[in-house]
Amino acid sequence: MWGMTANVGEMAPLANCFKDIAENTEMILFWGCDPETTPLAWDGQQASRICYWWTELGIKSVYICPDLNYGAAVHADKWIPVLPNTDAALHLAISYVWITEGAYDKNYVATHTYGFEEYKKYVLGEEDGIPKTPEWASPLCGVPEWTIKDLAREWASKKTSIAHGNGGSYIRGPYAHEPARLEVLNLAMQGVGKTGRHQVKMIEWNHKGDSAATNPLPRPALSPNIGKAVRGGHAGTVSQMLPRDRFFECSETGGPVSWYFASHPWAPVTDQFIKYTYPAEGCPEIHMIWADSPCWIGCWGEGQNNIEAIRNPKIEFVLTQHPWMENGCLYSDIILPINTKLEEEDIGTDIMNGQFCLIFPEPRCIEPAGESKSDFEAVGEVAKKLGIYHEFTEGKTDGEWIRAGFEGLGVQDMISWEEFEEKGYFVVPTASDWEKGPVGMIKFAEEPEANPLQTPTGKIEFYATQLAKKFPDDNERPPVPHWIPYGESQQESPTAPKSQEVSLTPGFKSREVESACRAR
Repeated sequence: MWGMTANVGEMAPLANCFKDIAENTEMILFWGCDPETTPLAWDGQQASRICYWWTELGIKSVYICPDLNYGAAVHADKWIPVLPNTDAALHLAISYVWITEGAYDKNYVATHTYGFEEYKKYVLGEEDGIPKTPEWASPLCGVPEWTIKDLAREWASKKTSIAHGNGGSYIRGPYAHEPARLEVLNLAMQGVGKTGRHQVKMIEWNHKGDSAATNPLPRPALSPNIGKAVRGGHAGTVSQMLPRDRFFECSETGGPVSWYFASHPWAPVTDQFIKYTYPAEGCPEIHMIWADSPCWIGCWGEGQNNIEAIRNPKIEFVLTQHPWMENGCLYSDIILPINTKLEEEDIGTDIMNGQFCLIFPEPRCIEPAGESKSDFEAVGEVAKKLGIYHEFTEGKTDGEWIRAGFEGLGVQDMISWEEFEEKGYFVVPTASDWEKGPVGMIKFAEEPEANPLQTPTGKIEFYATQLAKKFPDDNERPPVPHWIPYGESQQESPTAPKSQEVSLTPGFKSREVESACRAR
């Protein structure tokens, strides 16, 4: 809808959004997230403390989520429970209220967006005969129509931002791309990018690349990236690839299997329009698997089916390197026993807990147990047998790779290697000019023509021109976002025909479950 790069964790440009929200936002919608419990492995208590701070500043917090989670329980001024996977209906009803009451930023829509009239036709029911009224949405999403109207009117009357946590059900259910797209459009209808009006992620772990664009916190003097210490890692292209969720299918049929999008977390948004095929032209099928994270049952789609795929005679050999006997190890021909982090020296950053921009040496805590080796050493032993050990290590020892990682950070003018080793950590300071940087999408909001987005039109697209051009007949991701309860790919909605066939107990149909829930 706005052409952002399909980066893990990346939403709209986030620069300095936390500060602007503190100074200008009047209401925050925490949509489908729990900023108290989900961030702990990523950003510690950063999200929690910021939520308390915003409350102290008098900013109203509204939580829209199915469960009264811990974040909602301790921070919400208002909790709006919504049925799972029905947020698209709620968004459409909000749009309906704004359109019929004229409560949206008409000038912004006219100058910063493309295709609004097509969206308006769908919302008002001119396309399918069904106006997306609050009365229409209420039985679908479980939110009373008067609550929908109040939410729409208060959102329009206040400088409002939307906050998300670390993923969550909002974007991980069937057809979850539709509420995600509709959220962008509702933000656009209220002038996203203007002061106090943002989309932010409460958990900032992406310190790769341009942190000025991806970090809602004050910008650091530099972004820690120990890429030069990734020993043996080399970026490059491969002859062919296969997404793991298609592994079982291709093992059964032998291919060819085709799909769109490379599944790489930093692939450009245009990659979704590229068709990939396995086996690629001139390439053989897979005959060997070398795995370092063999969670083939619990972490991969198709679960048990992947075990059968691994047992397929076409897969002649499986090599696994791992610290413990995880389930995939049981299906391996050879297992290389690997150290835990406690048994090896390294250098690290809090790149996955990026609030402190912290760099630290990681000394060994205990000696390696048994015959275990580090991943670097284990792969090095294989490289020796292949006669490419020097090419693999590039002539560096472990200590030299760690030092190379430090020197690649760019902090040499801030702290010496000797001081770094002695002190045991270094916190990259905040950039002295961080307040002078841009705020979120403010440049686009102020001058859309001079600061175009990455869409073909350079604007927020109510009508997605790329989808219309590349996939004109895709009813499950149409150019204009729709309410899609079920379809060819997914049958998990309570209203889907498949759901009516499921009996939880004898004589107890899913429709009765839904009615009972509504009665409660």
